[in-house]
Amino acid sequence: MFRVLTIAVAVIAVGAVVGAYVLTDGFHRTSGSKPVVLEPLDAFFTLPGGQFSAIDFSIQSTEVVNGTFDNTQGITLYTMTPAEELSLTKTGVVGGYSWTSGRIANLTIYELDRAVAPGVWDLVFLNSANASLFNTTIVTFFTPLTLSTG
Repeated sequence: MFRVLTIAVAVIAVGAVVGAYVLTDGFHRTSGSKPVVLEPLDAFFTLPGGQFSAIDFSIQSTEVVNGTFDNTQGITLYTMTPAEELSLTKTGVVGGYSWTSGRIANLTIYELDRAVAPGVWDLVFLNSANASLFNTTIVTFFTPLTLSTG
């Protein structure tokens, strides 16, 4: 008798779990693939005055770049093609870009949420202050910098 009762309880429990799974369309609903992390949470980098740092990525369809960060001295953010970044590397002057944030003031928490078209891109963080150790800025990420389908 105890054995029959144990089997009945197990069948009911399995049935309840399967039923919940079916009724909720799976335990976890997802809308597309997981985001690709370009920079992890709590990542940081330093940029001396007049220098830049670029994060390269390639996408097959329109994606959204998002993340939250601040900086200590003020920067400008750009999306550039590799050719535009190469020109910046050679000349030190921004000659072209797809999008810019404009100047992001020091200690401003910036929430990046920007759609980017398919292609190969460089996300460029530029410290346009005069070249000097006193003008070094620190960029700190409060959320991961990610690529995700929009």
